Amino acid sequence: MTENQKPQSKLYLGLADQRFLATVVDASLKRGSGLSIALSDATVGISLDKLGDWTITVGLSSRSDQFRQSISSLETLGFFQATENEGNTYMLWTSLLSEDGEARIVAEQTLLQALKALKEHTISPYIS
Repeated sequence: MTENQKPQSKLYLGLADQRFLATVVDASLKRGSGLSIALSDATVGISLDKLGDWTITVGLSSRSDQFRQSISSLETLGFFQATENEGNTYMLWTSLLSEDGEARIVAEQTLLQALKALKEHTISPYIS
C-alpha cells in the first residue's frame, strides 16, 4: 500500500454491490435471528422473525449534524419513526407493510438503499 492509499473496510467497498450484501445476510441470518451494523452516526439492524417477516431498524443520534436529512431519506424508503430513547431516534421498516414482490429481495434492496442514504449524509472528517 502506498502512502496515498487508505485502507477501506470490506463493508465500505461492498455497499455498492448488492451481491455482497446478500452474501452477508445469507451467512448471518437464519429465522429468528438478526444482524447489526454500526456506523458513525447510526446503528442499523436487520432481523428475520420465525414467521419469515423482515424488519430493518435504524437508530440515529439526534446530535448528528445530518439527523434531519437522514430521517427524510429513510422516510422516502418506507421507514417510519418508532420511538425515541436517550437522544436516539429509531426508524423501522418491515416487510409486513411492503407489497412489492418477494419479501427477502425487497428487504435486501431496502437495506442497501438505507445504508447508501446514511453514507450519503455522513460528513467526512477533515483530517483522515
